[in-house]
Amino acid sequence: MRALCVVGSPSPHSHTRALVLHIAALLERRGFTVTLADLAERELPHSRPEHYWSGEPHPVPAAREFVAAARDCDAVVLGTPVYHAGYSGLLKNALDLLPYDAFDGKAVGLAANAGGPRGSAGACEQLRQVVKALGGWPVPAQVSTVAADFAPGADERPALDASGPLHDRCAGMADQLAAFTRAMRKGTAGTEGTEGAVA
Repeated sequence: MRALCVVGSPSPHSHTRALVLHIAALLERRGFTVTLADLAERELPHSRPEHYWSGEPHPVPAAREFVAAARDCDAVVLGTPVYHAGYSGLLKNALDLLPYDAFDGKAVGLAANAGGPRGSAGACEQLRQVVKALGGWPVPAQVSTVAADFAPGADERPALDASGPLHDRCAGMADQLAAFTRAMRKGTAGTEGTEGAVA
């Protein structure tokens, strides 16, 4: 199983990155091979309609690589900081580079870091709509964090406190992503060779 974990923060030392890395580690323990797409480190171009509608591969290699990673994975995690009650423009642009069916049949976990305990709900709900538009299935469990959930880690980057209810919620999301992915794989395997069969 392959998972694409997307960090939608422009900061290399973000709480969002620490949150996504924690979830990624939990997915690896559940049998996933994880690809990390840290948008702060990837120079993705601005989405332009002519590239979206042309049907041709994007002319910028970084965009092609991101689209390929989204297509090739079995599950996705989208992590975002909350800006003005919404998800980040950096993440929005990355998602706009994807074809309309990029998440078709894939489970997607949503995670957000905000300035207050209720700040993440709106951003996650907005992302749920985008995930559905891309054909994905947003899992019920979502994770919201605030600055107090983190402690100083290595290289001046924050690290998530891996104890208590927050860790349990991250683990719950990872469990749902793994369960849905295995179910989809089993269902797909069960339908192989049935095309054209008469019921």
